[in-house]
Amino acid sequence: MKFKYTKLTDIGNYRKMNQDNLDFFENNKGQAFGIVCDGMGGHAHGEIASKMAVDKFGKLFMAHNFEGMDNGQINRWLRNSVTDILNDMIDYADQDLTTKDMGTTLTAILYANNSAYVINVGDSRTYKVVDERLFQVSQDQNLWNSTPEAERKDIQMSGMYDKATEVTFWKVLTSALGPAKTLRIDTYFIEDPEGIYILTTDGVHDYMDEDIVISTLMNKKQKLKDKASLIINDAKDNMSTDNLSILIIEVE
Repeated sequence: MKFKYTKLTDIGNYRKMNQDNLDFFENNKGQAFGIVCDGMGGHAHGEIASKMAVDKFGKLFMAHNFEGMDNGQINRWLRNSVTDILNDMIDYADQDLTTKDMGTTLTAILYANNSAYVINVGDSRTYKVVDERLFQVSQDQNLWNSTPEAERKDIQMSGMYDKATEVTFWKVLTSALGPAKTLRIDTYFIEDPEGIYILTTDGVHDYMDEDIVISTLMNKKQKLKDKASLIINDAKDNMSTDNLSILIIEVE
């Protein structure tokens, strides 16, 4: 597999600090790993949590060779890596009690053995372009998605679900990575890894225009870094209230 990528983060229009963190790693085995984390806004030291997650996961990836591992072994490696990160966060918080409430989302993708593996905690997202449309690989871990489908239909029909409650209530996270957070780890498998991927924080995907994103990603004349800037600026123009981060990966 061959990889092209670009990463971009922006403090946005309203926040005083950027609590997002992201990176992309390649080893000499033709394997790669991309990760995006969104430190939880309104919680102290979200920027520490997101940086710890990115740095530790990247370090674990670079120290590992996935050749010969089957899907189950790789899935366990991904889950164990998140547990290792959590243990580091707990140790850190034991030394600095002000960081006890820190937390972060995490969405990441591992390319190895001609497959792709996605791991997700929280509501940052991994997308793949499929038939010139954005396909959301990961599912947001929030209150709405944790509500049984029958109840969701009743709520929508009753008019209780609207744009206001989506932001203020239904988007509340049910899982995050942090010393005192409830953690649920979701993993996904992509058999054919070739294509275009974007990993985003909610400051991007909650405000982006998907038609603009697709036309931007499919434009072969545009540089990757310019595509990232255009997508982030579109979200800012649509009144994004958060930090904004995007990782674009092209796999051949």
